[in-house]
Formats: sequence, structure tokens, C-alpha cells
Amino acid sequence: MNSQRIADIVAKHGLEKFRAKQISDAFFKKHVRSWSEVAGLSAAVKEKLNAEEPVLRLTEHKLLESSDKRTYKALLKLGDGRIVESVLMEPLPGHWTACISCQVGCAMACTFCATGRMGLLRNMDSEEISDQVLYWRQFIAARKMDVQLSNIVYMGMGEPFHNRRHVFDSIDELTNAEGFGIGSRHISVSTSGLVKGIEELADRHPQVNLAISLHAASDELRDRLMPVANKAHNLDDLAESMQAYLKKTNRKIFIEYILLDGDNDSQAHAEQLATWLNKIQAKHLLHVNLIVYNQTESAHRESSRERARAFLGALEHRGVSATIRKNLGRDIDGACGQLAVMDQK
Repeated sequence: MNSQRIADIVAKHGLEKFRAKQISDAFFKKHVRSWSEVAGLSAAVKEKLNAEEPVLRLTEHKLLESSDKRTYKALLKLGDGRIVESVLMEPLPGHWTACISCQVGCAMACTFCATGRMGLLRNMDSEEISDQVLYWRQFIAARKMDVQLSNIVYMGMGEPFHNRRHVFDSIDELTNAEGFGIGSRHISVSTSGLVKGIEELADRHPQVNLAISLHAASDELRDRLMPVANKAHNLDDLAESMQAYLKKTNRKIFIEYILLDGDNDSQAHAEQLATWLNKIQAKHLLHVNLIVYNQTESAHRESSRERARAFLGALEHRGVSATIRKNLGRDIDGACGQLAVMDQK
């Protein structure tokens, strides 16, 4: 459900124009699940809409809950039978974040990411993307959870800037004050480094947070870990794009760096990363999120906590702002890099 679809439904079923706001308020503010709960519509209209106009373009296929009840993972079936995964998590007490997908699978083939093993099956359209947020809002309301969905991150299945048109349309929808009404600074988009998408984000949504999946500070290593992304735009291209983004937006960039035991987690790798980051002007607007690898079926292994702390210390010694991000949802394969649905229609 989005604002355009509501307008189409009002026109298609001959409803008065003012009904659009009633419908919008019902779904985006009250988070109702069916047309039967929309106030102001006649019983006959509700019955017709329930039969002909599904509220969501996706349905719950399976729901998993972590043992600490701070992470939920939903397998959501799309209209063509394809399945994507979406995650609701509580990284900080009382602050809930929805991690949403934008593609069924991914073409980037990053060696440490489960989604990359699927290959790209198709792009999701903007309504399928934003419907994940509506699904989680309905989930929270139905369970009477006394919380709000605080943040949205495009860090699920797929490379957002490989599906730019639909991703940016979905951001337009999520930030529409008459619809979802989510503030731009509560939305983050993560990219493996596709330059055109970074440029477009700076132009269209300069207040939306940008995260760069880096994972290596040499082209040789990045070619091995992220073959498609780095061959499209190497580290020099990426640094130039980041510099232009910082100049245009004056907004912080978050650098995501997954620590892989023996591959990219040595002191030399930390110094290499610090050197690369320190070449970028306005380095006070750069922050590194270190992520201890979440196990998938790849040959990679997670770095030890001691090695991760040593890596963090080396960055801080070189003047780089950094933290080790806490992993949530590992027990339901809902953590960073673990999303994948191999059994597709």
C-alpha cells in the first residue's frame, strides 16, 4: 500500500476524493490490517475492497523470533511466489529498526554474504519495498508492543543502488508526510560502492544516511571479496564519490567493515584502512562500523573478539572514529550478511 495506490483505488472504485485521507490515516497512522477496519467506508465498499484490493503486496510466509526477543525475521512471499527476508530488531533499548530488502537475491556476489550466493532473481518495485515497513508497523500494532519503529535501513537482500529507481521512489514514499511520515535522518541506505547511486542520493535525499560496505582498503583484496562492486568502481572512484558527497551534504558517512579471520583483520589491514580514510577530507564525518562476521556457508570465519578489539585500537590510534557493532539475530540467521532464501519458485 502506498499513496499512489490509494489514489488509484479511490478513482477505480468511484469513492469520494476525501476518502483518500481516511484510507491513508487508517493504514499509515493506525496501522490497520484490513479494509474492514477503515472508518467511514460502507460495509459494501469494505467487502468489495477486501475481495479485490489486498492491503499488502506481500504475505507472511514464515516468522522467526530470536531467543532474546530483540530480533524478528520474516520470510515474505511476493505476488509471483518469490520470497524475501526482512528483519525487525532492537539495537538499543526501546529503539526498533526495520532492515528491508530491495531485490530478490543480489548480483554483487560478495564472498561473505549469503544473499550473494542466490544471484539476482529480480528487482523489487517501490511498493513491495515500502510494504515491508507497513508489515512491521502492523506487526507491532497487532502484538500491542509499546514501541515505535524508529529507523529504516536498506541493508537487507540486494544492492539498493542496483535498483535505484524503485529504491528512490520508495524513499519518497517513506518520507511523505501524508503517508508513512518517516524523517529522512531515520533512514539509512547501504551500498557496496555504486557511484551513480551515491550521487543521486546526495541530490534527491541529502538528509538520508549513507553507509558504504567497504570491507577492504586495497583494490586487490576488495576484488577478491567484492568482485562485482570493486570492478565497477574501484577505491579511487569510491573515494572521489565520497568526497563529492561530503562536500554537497556535509553529512556523516558510515563505513561498514566486516572482520574476516585471516583475510582482512590484521594490524596491517587496519593501518591500510586508516591510511585510505585519512586521505579523504572532512574525515570527522567518517565513522567505521566494525562487524564481526556472521557465519554463512562461505569459507570465511569470524575474527576473534581479541582480534576485533586490536583492529579497533589500531584505527583509533590513527585518529579514525570507529566502533564494533553488536550483532543481533544470529540464532535465526537474521544478522548482517545472513539473509538468503535459496528455495525460490
